[in-house]
This record gives sequence, C-alpha cells and structure tokens, in this order.
Amino acid sequence: MNPVALIIVSLIFAVVVFYPLTRICARAGLPLWPALIVFVPIIGPPITAYLLALSRWPNHPFGR
Repeated sequence: MNPVALIIVSLIFAVVVFYPLTRICARAGLPLWPALIVFVPIIGPPITAYLLALSRWPNHPFGR
C-alpha cells in the first residue's frame, strides 16, 4: 500500500471515530483534546485509547 493511500485511509478512520470520541470525552468529564489526537496517522488511535483507558474520569462514580 502506498503512503498516500495509507494517510487517506487513516484520515477517513479518524473522521469516522472523532465524533464518538468527543461524546465519550464529554460524558466522562474529560477535555476534548484526546479526541483530536486520533488525527495523528498510525499512532493516534492507540495513544487516544491509552489515555481514555488509564485516565481518571471525573464524572464516573468510581473515578473520584
């Protein structure tokens, strides 16, 4: 797969995943910047998943 196609596929994935991530961050009481990291090709989605999985969620009853 050529690099241009890989970047295009990554951006399409990021656009599709961005809206649900913003909703998750808003409901969890987190800032929206972790959802923006998903736009970094290849390494953005794993970093975002890591941040959401290991950060403390202020709106969650067990997160306090």
